[in-house]
Amino acid sequence: MRPDVAAFRELDTLVRNLSEQLASYRRRALSSEQRMRELEQQLAAGAGALQELRGQSESLRTARDEARAESDRLGRELMTARGELGRVKLAYEEIAARSTPEGFDQELARENEQLRSRLTDARDRTTQLGERVRFLRQQIGQGVER
Repeated sequence: MRPDVAAFRELDTLVRNLSEQLASYRRRALSSEQRMRELEQQLAAGAGALQELRGQSESLRTARDEARAESDRLGRELMTARGELGRVKLAYEEIAARSTPEGFDQELARENEQLRSRLTDARDRTTQLGERVRFLRQQIGQGVER
């Protein structure tokens, strides 16, 4: 075999191998480009979904804040209602205690004591007024002018 034919065959083999490698690289590049387009589409869809999730998250935060505010308001109303319930309960117990015969007797005794106290005060004031009137009559009787 002639050296130029052997060199040509070797060159031909190298060119064929190189062509096959280039074709393989081209297929891989095309496949990679296709995969990149798919990933870009998925990323775009994911970005849209992400944006939608962000919107939902924000609306959920707003709803949570509103629910917390409502819960706080209801808590304050509950505390007010509990206080009012305590006052009503005390008033009921007081009325219930008075409505028993013993409670009624105690209430009458309290009222009697108050009336006795008022009567004593009125008696003292009447006595003082009587003394003043007697003094004034004595002064008039003696002819002293005011």
